[in-house]
Amino acid sequence: MLKLNKKAWFGEKPPKNDNSTINLKTLLLLWRSKIIAHFVDGNILKGRTKDFDPNKEVFHLFPISKSKSPIEVKTSSLKAVFFVKDYKGNRDYKKARSFEGCPKVTPTQHKIIVHFKDGETLYGTAHSYSQNRKGFFVYPIDPSDKNKRIYVVRSAIESVEFSNYKENNKNL
Repeated sequence: MLKLNKKAWFGEKPPKNDNSTINLKTLLLLWRSKIIAHFVDGNILKGRTKDFDPNKEVFHLFPISKSKSPIEVKTSSLKAVFFVKDYKGNRDYKKARSFEGCPKVTPTQHKIIVHFKDGETLYGTAHSYSQNRKGFFVYPIDPSDKNKRIYVVRSAIESVEFSNYKENNKNL
């Protein structure tokens, strides 16, 4: 067990029943769970989460702002959750707009193009996709992308394309 004092808990107090003791695995998960939540209404929140689960309706976001209180986020209000390497943007970065020139080794070879209802298009790969699930994970095809993975909320998409065929959300 790794013993941490309250100040070392990334700016928040540890859970009351925890007595400031967390194991290393939990610490690493907290550290890696930097997210940017994009809502269907256009709002964006940056922070960390330790309880995101695609099978649950709600998770908690600890904002990077000075607010120390977690925000309860309903998955149904989201467009996508971006699990990021860091919060800094790169003005010169050009998003992938096709699969041409993408690395031969990607997280999975199932290439996917997600067309959101707001007009944004996301190119990536997916391990699994089911029209019966509330969402799915997409992995960037560009290793220099700031996103590690993106959880896409199904109700926020217009259509999905896989290699040679297209599926419209309206027909699903």
